[in-house]
Amino acid sequence: MVNNQPPEEERFEEEPPLEAFMEEEPPPKTRPLRKAVVMIVAAVVALAMLVQGSAFLFQHFSLDALRFTSESQQLEKEGDFEPFKEAVVAVQTDRGHGTGFIISESGDVLTNEHVIRGASSIYVHLPDGERYEATETKTDETNDLAMLALEGQPDNLPTLTLADTAANPGNTVYVIGHPMTHSYITNKGEVKESNDAYQVLAITNAVFPGHSGSPVLSEEGEVVGMVYARTSGENGNGEGLAVPLRQIHTFVEDDSGT
Repeated sequence: MVNNQPPEEERFEEEPPLEAFMEEEPPPKTRPLRKAVVMIVAAVVALAMLVQGSAFLFQHFSLDALRFTSESQQLEKEGDFEPFKEAVVAVQTDRGHGTGFIISESGDVLTNEHVIRGASSIYVHLPDGERYEATETKTDETNDLAMLALEGQPDNLPTLTLADTAANPGNTVYVIGHPMTHSYITNKGEVKESNDAYQVLAITNAVFPGHSGSPVLSEEGEVVGMVYARTSGENGNGEGLAVPLRQIHTFVEDDSGT
């Protein structure tokens, strides 16, 4: 009888597949604490967004906002402020926003020093929607003045003219700015007093956050001051305090820099 079996040492069995050596991993355990933390963080973020949205709506539709937007619309019907508004800009930083105005066709912008103080980025928004990155070229902390230069060297920009003579008590003045969440709001008032000793021009125009750096214009449309603060009036309503014309002229004409 013939033995057809291979020798003992040559006998082998087929190696089982790799899967046979692998144990099925149990499903991952849930981490209730981690899930709870994620849910809490999400809730906090949602609440913060809700609060921000509510604050925006409260400012945008507050009684003050309704008053000054209504006044601005009425003034626009009575006079042509468009040529002056074209030279008024919004100054946006990583710390907040304010107003400014262009004084040269190449893009020299005046605003308050406190508007850009401590900012790591500065952007200037023009009425036509153009946005420029800006750098400060000089500042005067004492008089709260700053000069900005627009990147990209624009030209033929609309400008405002500095008046040759200061405004007197009783003179009508206009302020164009970006109060609260609104843009290009015009209001009317008059000069209460101009005190060079205290370097302040007091005006009856209502002023709100965002108005800082706004031009104070004469009836001829020339700059006679720049809003920098407001008085503390009843119910939070305050009248404007502005940097007088003389200080602005001195700052602009001084070539010594910061």
